[in-house]
Amino acid sequence: MYILGLDCGGTSSQALLTTTSGQILGSGRGGPANYTSNGVEGVVASVTQATQQALRESKLDLSQIHSAGVVLALGVSGASRPPDIVDLTQAFQREGFPHVVVRHDATIAQLGALSGADGVIVIAGTGSIAYGVSGLQRSRVGGWGYILGDEGSALWIAVQALRQVMWGHDGRAPRDLKLEEVALEYFQISQVEQLVPIIYRTPIDRGFIGGFSKTVTGLASQGHKNCQDILAQAGQQLGRLAVAALKNLDLIGEPGRVGACGGVFAAGDYLILPMQEELNRAGAKQIVSLPDFDPVVGAVLLGAQALNLDLERVVAELGSSLTK
Repeated sequence: MYILGLDCGGTSSQALLTTTSGQILGSGRGGPANYTSNGVEGVVASVTQATQQALRESKLDLSQIHSAGVVLALGVSGASRPPDIVDLTQAFQREGFPHVVVRHDATIAQLGALSGADGVIVIAGTGSIAYGVSGLQRSRVGGWGYILGDEGSALWIAVQALRQVMWGHDGRAPRDLKLEEVALEYFQISQVEQLVPIIYRTPIDRGFIGGFSKTVTGLASQGHKNCQDILAQAGQQLGRLAVAALKNLDLIGEPGRVGACGGVFAAGDYLILPMQEELNRAGAKQIVSLPDFDPVVGAVLLGAQALNLDLERVVAELGSSLTK
């Protein structure tokens, strides 16, 4: 029997085909697969693309894995409501997969980051969210979008930096010439006022604006105090997400790890240390750590859970396969 795990994200989708013991047979990549943005048809198309690539790499075909039996396990961005799960499950059953498990992509991120163990992760990319598991309990904190939430995210970091530029331009704060210079360069403009139509353009290009956070991180690594402070504030915000999730699950006093997932954590200690300090202030005994595995591995673990397999053994084999 096989497990076909899929990480379905807003930018791309990834597939991993494994045996039930965790041996990796093939991997593949497909197009964007966000349920909200791309719809059922878009998710199915991208999953099919990624699956075909994984099958080619494994030198197997669809009829062979169906004959032996396969669990299709997917973590799908944008699929957070029970009707979404039903919709997607039925769609893939119509595609010929009788055994389908669909969850929100935060679920597979948590499984991969902590190798299937209970605990909390914080995902910080363009947006931000904390998600935790303790037995049958689940907790989601944040993830309310760029107006109501997403504190500590790439977009949030970028906006804080651009506010510093605007405040300096107004005279409300000392003018930060270096930050202003890199902002004008990144957005390809010549005057600070030209930021306004770019930022308020509809639909908002969150990925492009959030990409400026990498420039902020770069300046922080060169000793730029304002940018270091912004990253520290982001870390505090992400720490608060984690603390709330830990409290919701009664894990605040339990030793363990908080998984730090997403591109924002490339900022390293400028962000992770303030996040850890926020946990320490709350009395948490958790240590912030980078994820053990990518979410697509978490999708395989989701399939293994559905089959009631020994997760520790599957994790060990997956780890061995990935290092070969």
